[in-house]
Amino acid sequence: MTNTWPIARGTVSEREAFALAVTVLLTMFAGDAVPNTTTWYGAATIWAIEAAWGISVVVRARPPLTRTPRALWFFLAWCLVSVAWSHWRPATLASIVAQVVCALVAFAIASTLSWRRILDAASTAFRWVVGLSLVFEAVVAVVVRHPIAPIWTDYGDRDIPDAFYFSRAELFTGGRIQGLPGNANLLAMVALLAAIAVAVQLVDGRMRRGRAVAWLVVAAATLLLTRSSTVFLAVVAVVVALLVALWIRRVPSGRRGPRVLAVVAGLVVLVVAAVAARVPLLALLGRSSDLTGRGTIWTAVVGLAEQHPVLGWGWIGYWWPDIPMLAELAPRNGVQYLQAHDAALDVWMQTGLVGLALFLVYVLTTFGRSWSGAVRESYGPGLVQRPFDPVSLFPLLVVVALLVQALAESRLLYQGNWVLFALVAIKTRIVLVNEEPPSTGDGPRTPLAQRAFRATSG
Repeated sequence: MTNTWPIARGTVSEREAFALAVTVLLTMFAGDAVPNTTTWYGAATIWAIEAAWGISVVVRARPPLTRTPRALWFFLAWCLVSVAWSHWRPATLASIVAQVVCALVAFAIASTLSWRRILDAASTAFRWVVGLSLVFEAVVAVVVRHPIAPIWTDYGDRDIPDAFYFSRAELFTGGRIQGLPGNANLLAMVALLAAIAVAVQLVDGRMRRGRAVAWLVVAAATLLLTRSSTVFLAVVAVVVALLVALWIRRVPSGRRGPRVLAVVAGLVVLVVAAVAARVPLLALLGRSSDLTGRGTIWTAVVGLAEQHPVLGWGWIGYWWPDIPMLAELAPRNGVQYLQAHDAALDVWMQTGLVGLALFLVYVLTTFGRSWSGAVRESYGPGLVQRPFDPVSLFPLLVVVALLVQALAESRLLYQGNWVLFALVAIKTRIVLVNEEPPSTGDGPRTPLAQRAFRATSG
């Protein structure tokens, strides 16, 4: 049985909780693969089954809500209140139901699995998405040999935009592969998350060295094949966050002041330099000065938000394509982009400055807890300091990756990014890694020096 902190009052088998986590993360981060292969009706059925499963786990485990992040529930409550003035009320009601259910599923996982089993589940799900994406692209490139569209579409002889294809059969042509998510940027983010999880498992002794190195190579190859500028910046941010956290940890908490000030000053200088040199930097990344059309979208969304700046137009999450005001807001090359391509900007437009403030509190407090868990000193019985726990870096690195992507994509507001961020937010509020007692199912960790690594499940 699970044994997490605080201990759930009911019982759910560790195997079932682990299976739920893997299934939800896999289907959520597989993105368009679910509706593209099963139609939207099939996808709705799959997601409904997973939602019912997650809610049943919450009902049977009966975990307390007292140690969950209030900022998350306040933000969701404001999204619900926005129904009163929403300009697309049916969509707001449906979207907030999906938003709350996803948060409850994240709560189910966070309450029934320990941090190490969450790490194992995330690693398993992300590796499956990356591995199957490469197999899928290889089959399309070698066997099919032409771009393929979702099974529920029939474009006839029309000349359709490349963005509409499930796969463009570009694995061996030098183009950007899209994989199961149906989008190169999204697949690149899954590859980065897989690399983070596998690297932490390797250092923590939860995966054999050869297997871990092989998966890191696969993740790196996927990043190269997707060539995502956004995720490239996320990789840089993750590496910087890792180095800074390790540097801070090298000194006792009472003597960290100068290092913290140095980090803050360095970040300020970095941001100023990036803004000043944004044009050559974007050229280096192969992007135009408006970030390949994002500037046009941001301008259009800001214009919409300024019409209702305080309360917003009403929550909707992912823009519904049958709402003309949104679908026709900023079309580009025949494609209707159904997001603001910036999570904060999307929240402002939908829920106003009030909702944006609540959302920023939710994001910043989650980042703060993740940072604290990565750098704080932990003590056991008799005030004996515990050794450094590599798993404590996992929440921080995941949060950094998701937040960097949120600057150019709105994925933090829905699907896999929303579930994963809520999972980290809830779990860090329940217990930090270094404060969690041993849990049944974690398995022993093998010291790195012994060069003997146990294989994780999945």
